[in-house]
Amino acid sequence: MPKISLLLWTIMLVLAIQSPVIAQVPNFTGTWVMNKEKSKIEDPSEGMTGSVFRIKQEGNKFRIKIYHIYGEKEKKIGFKMKADGRTRKVKLIFKGKLEQKENSLIATMWRKNFLNIVNYKFGANENELIADEVFTGRPRDHHSVWVFDREVVK
Repeated sequence: MPKISLLLWTIMLVLAIQSPVIAQVPNFTGTWVMNKEKSKIEDPSEGMTGSVFRIKQEGNKFRIKIYHIYGEKEKKIGFKMKADGRTRKVKLIFKGKLEQKENSLIATMWRKNFLNIVNYKFGANENELIADEVFTGRPRDHHSVWVFDREVVK
């Protein structure tokens, strides 16, 4: 009986130690509206007036729809990734991987002459999302810091 008690206490101790680490993995689900004043966009597309990210994250599955707004028009880009660090095809033309870090997600996509790395993390609080992007490719390399505010449903 004492061996079983010791085993149970050991398992409970391990779970208790790991649970704060597991709880720290952020979930970025929500609709995020670009804050142009806080963002530092090095290479904005001509005429871009705003941007909205719609993120749905379930466990290690990450789905993002990006809407770049040009006045009355919008350009939509979307992709799905799994946060397990494995390389997979993304949108049939890219290779990519998504890595889950303690307080962020790092999305990397590449193909010949193209590399885009984005580190997603919360800013001042969980209503501010920062997408720190380093792009290498055409038309030119750039480093942009996109800052988004969570859209509050009314």
